[in-house]
Amino acid sequence: MADRPILPINPSRRRFLTQGAAGAAGLALGATALGQSLSGGQAQASQSRAPEHKRYQDKVVLITGATSGIGEATAHAYAQHGGKVFFCGRREELGQQVQNAIREAGGDATYMRADVREAEQMEAFVKACVATYGGLDIAFNNAGIEGPRGGLDDIALTGDGSYQDVMRTNVDGVLFAMHYELPLMREHGGGVIVNTGSMLSHRGSAFAGAYAGSKHAVIGLTRSVASKEAGNGIRAISISPGGVRTALLQRFMDVESLDGAGENSPMGRIAEPHEVADVIINLTAPEATFLNGDDVKIDGASSA
Repeated sequence: MADRPILPINPSRRRFLTQGAAGAAGLALGATALGQSLSGGQAQASQSRAPEHKRYQDKVVLITGATSGIGEATAHAYAQHGGKVFFCGRREELGQQVQNAIREAGGDATYMRADVREAEQMEAFVKACVATYGGLDIAFNNAGIEGPRGGLDDIALTGDGSYQDVMRTNVDGVLFAMHYELPLMREHGGGVIVNTGSMLSHRGSAFAGAYAGSKHAVIGLTRSVASKEAGNGIRAISISPGGVRTALLQRFMDVESLDGAGENSPMGRIAEPHEVADVIINLTAPEATFLNGDDVKIDGASSA
């Protein structure tokens, strides 16, 4: 057989290959050094490995609900990749702990107390992010609560932990955040928004109908923004995690420990918060520029 001629790589193809290699390198750096992750006041051990290069050097990342769980792990991940992280949560003591932990590890993070249920507080939070760091490149709208357990005809409609509370937090909180993020992203030439859904964004639940309804709404809001803002250089993506070792899941399952949770799933376990964070920082990377309007399931094949 005759040897095939070796064709030269044109410049655009060379750039594509170089970017692809950078993306693969970034994926290989998924297990970032998150230190000790606090969730509901309990320390969680996490993977620890310093990134070899900082993919998000000087990028401004806004995160809601980053005082524990997935939000906290994601704040650590972006900071360790050079991002300037501005985050909120209602629990001030935990917020200060997360801020201090990131700074002690050499990262740049600023905590501000804000309640996503209040539009005025979201406006102030987003504006404070820009005032502090000079822009907004990435927004991770993650704050959420589990809501009431039970059928829709016997759950509390108002008050803490009620139907109204879960909708105000999980739906209004995402909408309010994007309402104030989008004009700033347009002004700065684009950006990326990631919203936290759930596996219950895709099916009903006999005993968590309010939560499932709120997470269905997150996907609808995300897709609507993606279709409208694509021409403005803004990408919007949602994620649908399965079981993750967080205080929210522990409360939702009403158990003293999550040890053994997920043992009947395909991977035999639930996810750790840093594993979800690793996916998020890859979804917002420059190599993923055509990923827009999609929902990414992070469930270890549970829905396969």
